[in-house]
Amino acid sequence: MTKELMTKEKGKTKNKKLPKEISQEILKKIFRNLLRAVGIMFYFMILNLAYFTMQQERLLGDIEVFAGAFLVVGIVLLERAYKKDEGSIAVTGMECLFLSLHSLSIMHVITLFKYDFQFYLLTSSYVFSIYYVFKAIILYTKGRKDYLNSLSDISEIVKKEEPIKKEAKKRNDENEEEKEVEK
Repeated sequence: MTKELMTKEKGKTKNKKLPKEISQEILKKIFRNLLRAVGIMFYFMILNLAYFTMQQERLLGDIEVFAGAFLVVGIVLLERAYKKDEGSIAVTGMECLFLSLHSLSIMHVITLFKYDFQFYLLTSSYVFSIYYVFKAIILYTKGRKDYLNSLSDISEIVKKEEPIKKEAKKRNDENEEEKEVEK
């Protein structure tokens, strides 16, 4: 490649970089999601440790308390999302509700399918973590795509005002009206 082409290509990539404010906003969202993933993994680790140190009845009670807490947080987040009409808060609320339902179903699934408690919680924490990592990737991709689309003014150029539609008068209607008047 010639030097001119290389400098042109470098210039193109520089133009497509996200501004610092937008980049920081996207990174904050990603960080929050990854922090939630770590928190959920920590929650499952605590349950795993409690399984070995506590009695079965006490563990069941603690799981129900955690599930109730996640349920309350999920409902509060859904209410806040409804008031603010914000979808991201609603998604977080639904995630809390799902975590609550999952927590309540842990013991039932383990006894029904005869799974190992430790293995089931480890698998659950991996599934939740993978979900949050994919969500972070999607948030980054969507944020970058939205920014790049905002740079383009093609949609404004292509956007045309709709022409005014005029109703065509039928000649047959005018002829019929004249005939009725003559009668």
